[in-house]
Amino acid sequence: MSRGFRWFALAGVAVLWSAPLFAAGVGTTGATFLKVGVGARPLAMGGAFSALADDANAIYWNPGALAEVQKRDVTASYNALFKDENQGFLAFATPLRDNMGTLGVGLNYLTITDIEKRAADTESADSTFSNQNFALMASYGRAGLLDGLSLGGNLKYIRETLDTFSGNAVAIDLGALYKTGIENLTAGFTIQNLGTKIGPDPLPLLVKGGAAYKLFNQRLAVASDFDWLAMDKRAYLGFGAEFWAHKALAIRAGYQAGRAQDRLSSSMVGTSFGMGLKMDRFSMDYAFLPFGNLGDTHRVTLGWSF
Repeated sequence: MSRGFRWFALAGVAVLWSAPLFAAGVGTTGATFLKVGVGARPLAMGGAFSALADDANAIYWNPGALAEVQKRDVTASYNALFKDENQGFLAFATPLRDNMGTLGVGLNYLTITDIEKRAADTESADSTFSNQNFALMASYGRAGLLDGLSLGGNLKYIRETLDTFSGNAVAIDLGALYKTGIENLTAGFTIQNLGTKIGPDPLPLLVKGGAAYKLFNQRLAVASDFDWLAMDKRAYLGFGAEFWAHKALAIRAGYQAGRAQDRLSSSMVGTSFGMGLKMDRFSMDYAFLPFGNLGDTHRVTLGWSF
C-alpha cells in the first residue's frame, strides 16, 4: 500500500468517525441551498463527480481535484428549479506557474421570489417577500504532494436573507483526489460546510466519497459516490456514466439511490439524463432531473477553457 493511499484512507476514516459530533438532529440546518448540486454535467451523472471533476466545477464538488484543471477554465450554470426558485453557479479556475497548484473562485446563489405573507388565514396575501442566498468561495488545490495524492480546500462566506431575517457564516471545504495504482481509476473524498452557524442553525455538513474509472480509450467514464448529510441523517448513493459518442458529443445518465426517503411521489425520482457538446474551447451541457410532485428541473452549463 502506497504512502499516499494510507494518508487518503486515514483522513477519510477520521472524518467519518468525527462527523457525528457535528450532528444536532434531523432537519436543523440553515443555508439549505448548499445541498443543491451545481453544474449540468455532474448532475446528469447522479452527482457521482468527486473523483471525476476536471474543470472549474471542482470548486463545488471536490477542491482536491482542482489540480486536474490544465487550462484556465470558466463555467456558468443556471438551474430552473421549481416555481419562482432559481439557482446559478459561476466559477473560474487557473493553474499557477511551475506546478504550484490551481487557484479558483466561485459564486453559488439561489433566489426564491414572490413568497406570500399573511397575518391571518385569508385568501389574498398581505404582501410578498423573497429568500436570497449566496456563497462566495476562494479555492486552492495542488497535485503531487504524496504518491498521486492531490489536496485542496475552499474558504466560503455565506449569506442568507429571508423576510426580516439575515445571517452570515464562514465555512471551509476540504477535498482529496487520489490516482490509484490502477490505470484510469481515481478516488475522491470531500467534506463540505465545516463552519460557524448561520443564525441559530448549523450549516449542512456533507461527507462525500467515491471512485471513477475510464475505459475504451477514455471515451466511457463510470463513477459512483456516497453522500452523507450528517445533520439530516440521510445518505445517498449515486451512480453515473458519461460516453463520448463523438469528440464533440457526450451522452450522460445517472441514478441516486435513497431519494425515496425524500417522499417525492414518482418512480423517476433519483434518475438523471443529459448531454454535452464541446466545440474547441467552448462547451455546453444540459441535464434533466425529475422531482416527482415538485416538478421537473432543467440545468444548463456553459464552459470556456483558454
